[in-house]
Amino acid sequence: MAKIDYMKVVGVLGRTLKLETVDMKFQDATSDRLEITMGGPSIPEKKVLLSIADFSIELSFSADYLQGRDFQKWLSSFEYELEQAFVTNVDLHVNSDASKHVIRVTL
Repeated sequence: MAKIDYMKVVGVLGRTLKLETVDMKFQDATSDRLEITMGGPSIPEKKVLLSIADFSIELSFSADYLQGRDFQKWLSSFEYELEQAFVTNVDLHVNSDASKHVIRVTL
């Protein structure tokens, strides 16, 4: 199993949220936690924390960005676009609570 290309995940994230990447920066010297700021015309900026492991990537963002049916609709689109980008089945594990959504992506 190969490492996941996190830039493909960032591209799919922007495409499915219909946002552009405004800023990306690694949070520490280990280069395994990336803070992504996304925005668009007349859309407030949104922050996503991307944690990179050997064979998975974890996305974490505020539950205020997407809720209920909108979140489920986006999640289906996100999974489909990831499968198209990586040309393989993608496994998503979702853990949501009142404050944030955490999505683990594995190939």
